[in-house]
Amino acid sequence: MLWKSLSVITISLITAIAGAPQQRPFMLPEEAHGQVWSLCGDSSSHLLRSYKGGVSVIPEYPKVGEDIQVIVNGYLDSDVQGGNIGVDLKLLSLIKVNKQLDLCGALNSDIMGYQDCPLKAGELTLKAHAYIPKDVPKLPLNGDIHITDQNGNTVTCIHLDFKLQ
Repeated sequence: MLWKSLSVITISLITAIAGAPQQRPFMLPEEAHGQVWSLCGDSSSHLLRSYKGGVSVIPEYPKVGEDIQVIVNGYLDSDVQGGNIGVDLKLLSLIKVNKQLDLCGALNSDIMGYQDCPLKAGELTLKAHAYIPKDVPKLPLNGDIHITDQNGNTVTCIHLDFKLQ
């Protein structure tokens, strides 16, 4: 049950990074996104470009027993035919979750609204909606979600660091 609950949170927050055409100002890893997430790795090499105001996480701090919604408007530099989601998370530095998920499988889930794969280059809107069960422990969560395309290129890398409320 814990892994399923973490998967719901993870897939919802995976969409919390996106971007825009290069003429718009890019969001740098050190810029504030609240205390829930930030970019990790070399964001200039990410295929999914981020910019200020392009991501909405509602509520700002995820809460057990409530829905979480993530809306992303951005720009994808090239088509993504498939790929993987590498999840490396820790709860209270005691419980470790290391998983590899299929990117297209995650996109084609009820959480992501059964979106099609491949993702086409250009303007992109992603929406994720999920319920965080009440029985998920209210513990600090820390770690990275690294999304790669079919060639192993980084689509994006997201660092999570928050405590469920």
